[in-house]
Amino acid sequence: MKTPEGKTIVFTFMSAPEKLPELRWTAKLTFPPGSGPDAVLPLTVVDGNDEPIKAATLELAGCRIPVKDGNASLAYADFVNGKHSVPIWLYRDGMEPVPGGLTFA
Repeated sequence: MKTPEGKTIVFTFMSAPEKLPELRWTAKLTFPPGSGPDAVLPLTVVDGNDEPIKAATLELAGCRIPVKDGNASLAYADFVNGKHSVPIWLYRDGMEPVPGGLTFA
């Protein structure tokens, strides 16, 4: 499986609705053109104020991915292998975990 040449694909995951913007989050997983099983995909994670999340762990595709200063990465092969794993959560120290899901933004 490989992404199309000349086309960037972005999957957007968003938190469940929360009253406080600081609790909300959005994660964008980018598949650069021509990405295949050996690619490492960039991932950005921001809060509801569009500020990078300083430190967290994102559970996505069956992986626990460390987030630092709004940036993370996920191996393409890990994403494909875990594509049927349902839980999507963001864990931050001192805060309750917040669930999320794939969205069309």
